[in-house]
Amino acid sequence: MRLVPVPEPTSAALKAFLTEQARALGFSSVGVAALDGVTQHDRLRTFLDEGRHGDMEWMATTADRRADPRVLWPEARTAIIVGHSYAPDSDPMAALSDPERGMISVYAQGRDYHDVLKGKIKTLAASFARKSGADVKVFVDTAPLMEKPLAQLAGVGWQGKHTNLVSREHGSWLFLGAILTTAELPPDAPESDHCGSCTRCLDACPTRAFPAPYQLDARRCLAYLSIEYRGHISEEFRAPMGNRIFGCDDCLAVCPWNKFAEVSREAKYAATAATAAPRSPKFWRSTMPRFASALRAPRSSAPAAIASCATR
Repeated sequence: MRLVPVPEPTSAALKAFLTEQARALGFSSVGVAALDGVTQHDRLRTFLDEGRHGDMEWMATTADRRADPRVLWPEARTAIIVGHSYAPDSDPMAALSDPERGMISVYAQGRDYHDVLKGKIKTLAASFARKSGADVKVFVDTAPLMEKPLAQLAGVGWQGKHTNLVSREHGSWLFLGAILTTAELPPDAPESDHCGSCTRCLDACPTRAFPAPYQLDARRCLAYLSIEYRGHISEEFRAPMGNRIFGCDDCLAVCPWNKFAEVSREAKYAATAATAAPRSPKFWRSTMPRFASALRAPRSSAPAAIASCATR
């Protein structure tokens, strides 16, 4: 009996396999971008030269790798971008008018998304590597990779005027992760900008953190001030901070594209009774020491640490 060799899967077949596996794992979106010629030098350099990164010096020290994924890994040929919806089941702005409650950003109200997303992406990457024989590397905020521009190139969404990714299916509520691979796959068409003349996200910002559409000055951003910044918040921003404890969702929550977003199917992202606008006085009296400690924690673990404070 003569054995007939099994043909290697074509790039189109590999992409179809990838998409099928991603959907089976519960990912909301998956897209593919070729890495040839992908650079973000100009936009990133302007952001850094203007000092808009504040005291996030790690952004400046990793600028070359951040601007070009091929500097990070020269052998990579393709970026696989996955999105995982964390759309809330209620209006995240509702508690802003209640001074007795504190606001925690939607993304930090459930389990730490780094852990949830990375487990799923590792499973997807392993399946793809076995099928393709290609090398893979997984990223979920674990390296200087600019996921949002890559997501736009991969057709997952576009960077809106608030600089965050927007999806026509999932609004502003998408966690992103990436797989870089040495395999060459047919790229998806880049997503075009669908913001139109809308400026709701810019108008909603209580500190005017957007110098212009598609530009952010992190030094004025309440999310940066309550999560990344380690100094004292200046008086200018204390009243706008209001009852926000961790993060700010204002520019995300007002996006009209959110009306198409279904509530996230991932139960691990759901808010608990303790994290969905906890009562402020009780929260601060019982958790101030742990909260201060959590703010000093590594950035990747800070959301989980804050959430754990609220549950004790």
